[in-house]
Amino acid sequence: MKNRFAQLGLIISLLFSTLVNSAEIDSIDLKVTMKQMRLAYTQAMKTTSADEFSTRIDEMSKMLAVAQSYNFSPDRAEMSNQGLDKVESILNSIQQANITDENLAVAKAKLEDVDSLRKEYHKKSKPSIWQLIFG
Repeated sequence: MKNRFAQLGLIISLLFSTLVNSAEIDSIDLKVTMKQMRLAYTQAMKTTSADEFSTRIDEMSKMLAVAQSYNFSPDRAEMSNQGLDKVESILNSIQQANITDENLAVAKAKLEDVDSLRKEYHKKSKPSIWQLIFG
Protein backbone atom coordinates (compact mmCIF):
# COMPACT_ATOMS: atom_id res chain seq x y z
CA MET A 1 0.00 0.00 0.00
CA LYS A 2 2.81 2.40 0.92
CA ASN A 3 4.58 1.52 -2.30
CA ARG A 4 1.45 2.36 -4.33
CA PHE A 5 1.23 5.82 -2.75
CA ALA A 6 4.90 6.42 -3.46
CA GLN A 7 4.44 5.40 -7.09
CA LEU A 8 1.34 7.56 -7.46
CA GLY A 9 3.16 10.51 -5.89
CA LEU A 10 6.08 10.05 -8.26
CA ILE A 11 3.79 9.92 -11.30
CA ILE A 12 1.91 13.04 -10.23
CA SER A 13 5.20 14.86 -9.59
CA LEU A 14 6.52 13.92 -13.02
CA LEU A 15 3.32 15.00 -14.77
CA PHE A 16 3.27 18.31 -12.91
CA SER A 17 6.93 19.03 -13.65
CA THR A 18 6.34 18.25 -17.32
CA LEU A 19 3.45 20.71 -17.46
CA VAL A 20 5.46 23.41 -15.71
CA ASN A 21 8.46 22.84 -17.96
CA SER A 22 6.37 22.95 -21.15
CA ALA A 23 4.82 26.26 -20.06
CA GLU A 24 8.28 27.66 -19.37
CA ILE A 25 9.53 26.48 -22.76
CA ASP A 26 6.62 28.24 -24.52
CA SER A 27 7.34 31.54 -22.80
CA ILE A 28 11.07 31.22 -23.39
CA ASP A 29 10.51 30.57 -27.08
CA LEU A 30 8.31 33.65 -27.40
CA LYS A 31 10.86 35.76 -25.54
CA VAL A 32 13.66 34.53 -27.78
CA THR A 33 11.57 35.17 -30.89
CA MET A 34 10.74 38.70 -29.77
CA LYS A 35 14.39 39.40 -28.97
CA GLN A 36 15.39 38.15 -32.42
CA MET A 37 12.77 40.42 -33.97
CA ARG A 38 14.14 43.33 -31.96
CA LEU A 39 17.67 42.56 -33.18
CA ALA A 40 16.50 42.39 -36.81
CA TYR A 41 14.65 45.68 -36.31
CA THR A 42 17.75 47.36 -34.88
CA GLN A 43 19.92 46.05 -37.71
CA ALA A 44 17.38 47.24 -40.29
CA MET A 45 17.32 50.71 -38.77
CA LYS A 46 21.14 50.93 -38.74
CA THR A 47 21.79 49.68 -42.27
CA THR A 48 22.55 51.95 -45.19
CA SER A 49 21.82 49.26 -47.78
CA ALA A 50 18.38 48.60 -49.24
CA ASP A 51 19.27 44.93 -49.78
CA GLU A 52 20.33 44.50 -46.16
CA PHE A 53 17.18 46.31 -45.02
CA SER A 54 14.99 43.95 -47.08
CA THR A 55 16.82 40.94 -45.65
CA ARG A 56 16.12 42.15 -42.11
CA ILE A 57 12.45 42.77 -42.93
CA ASP A 58 12.19 39.21 -44.26
CA GLU A 59 13.76 37.92 -41.02
CA MET A 60 11.25 39.89 -39.00
CA SER A 61 8.38 38.46 -41.05
CA LYS A 62 9.55 34.89 -40.41
CA MET A 63 9.86 35.52 -36.68
CA LEU A 64 6.49 37.24 -36.67
CA ALA A 65 4.91 34.08 -38.09
CA VAL A 66 6.42 32.14 -35.18
CA ALA A 67 5.07 34.68 -32.68
CA GLN A 68 1.62 34.54 -34.27
CA SER A 69 1.52 30.77 -33.78
CA TYR A 70 2.17 31.15 -30.04
CA ASN A 71 -0.65 30.02 -27.76
CA PHE A 72 -1.32 33.16 -25.71
CA SER A 73 -3.32 32.97 -22.50
CA PRO A 74 -7.05 33.51 -23.12
CA ASP A 75 -7.08 36.88 -21.34
CA ARG A 76 -4.29 38.23 -23.56
CA ALA A 77 -4.82 36.38 -26.83
CA GLU A 78 -7.07 38.91 -28.55
CA MET A 79 -4.93 41.92 -27.67
CA SER A 80 -1.64 40.15 -28.48
CA ASN A 81 -2.87 38.86 -31.82
CA GLN A 82 -4.27 42.28 -32.68
CA GLY A 83 -0.85 43.85 -32.12
CA LEU A 84 0.93 41.16 -34.11
CA ASP A 85 -1.55 41.59 -36.97
CA LYS A 86 -0.77 45.31 -37.06
CA VAL A 87 2.95 44.55 -37.22
CA GLU A 88 2.27 42.10 -40.05
CA SER A 89 0.39 44.77 -41.97
CA ILE A 90 3.30 47.20 -41.68
CA LEU A 91 5.90 44.60 -42.67
CA ASN A 92 3.78 43.52 -45.65
CA SER A 93 3.47 47.09 -46.89
CA ILE A 94 7.24 47.54 -46.60
CA GLN A 95 7.90 44.28 -48.44
CA GLN A 96 5.55 45.25 -51.26
CA ALA A 97 7.36 48.54 -51.82
CA ASN A 98 10.38 48.64 -54.08
CA ILE A 99 13.02 49.59 -51.51
CA THR A 100 16.05 51.30 -53.00
CA ASP A 101 18.95 53.14 -51.42
CA GLU A 102 17.21 56.38 -52.40
CA ASN A 103 13.93 55.64 -50.59
CA LEU A 104 15.45 53.70 -47.69
CA ALA A 105 14.76 56.56 -45.27
CA VAL A 106 11.05 56.40 -46.10
CA ALA A 107 10.99 52.64 -45.46
CA LYS A 108 12.80 53.14 -42.15
CA ALA A 109 10.26 55.76 -41.13
CA LYS A 110 7.49 53.25 -41.83
CA LEU A 111 9.36 50.60 -39.84
CA GLU A 112 9.44 52.95 -36.83
CA ASP A 113 5.70 52.32 -36.57
CA VAL A 114 6.55 48.75 -35.54
CA ASP A 115 8.55 50.07 -32.59
CA SER A 116 5.65 52.33 -31.62
CA LEU A 117 3.35 49.30 -31.67
CA ARG A 118 5.83 47.34 -29.56
CA LYS A 119 5.79 50.05 -26.90
CA GLU A 120 2.01 50.39 -27.02
CA TYR A 121 1.21 46.69 -26.76
CA HIS A 122 3.88 45.89 -24.20
CA LYS A 123 2.44 48.65 -22.03
CA LYS A 124 -1.06 47.21 -22.46
CA SER A 125 0.02 43.70 -21.57
CA LYS A 126 1.86 44.57 -18.36
CA PRO A 127 -0.25 43.69 -15.33
CA SER A 128 -0.93 46.44 -12.84
CA ILE A 129 0.39 46.20 -9.31
CA TRP A 130 -3.15 45.36 -8.17
CA GLN A 131 -3.40 42.49 -10.66
CA LEU A 132 -0.10 41.12 -9.38
CA ILE A 133 -1.26 41.30 -5.76
CA PHE A 134 -4.88 40.15 -6.10
CA GLY A 135 -4.70 38.11 -9.29
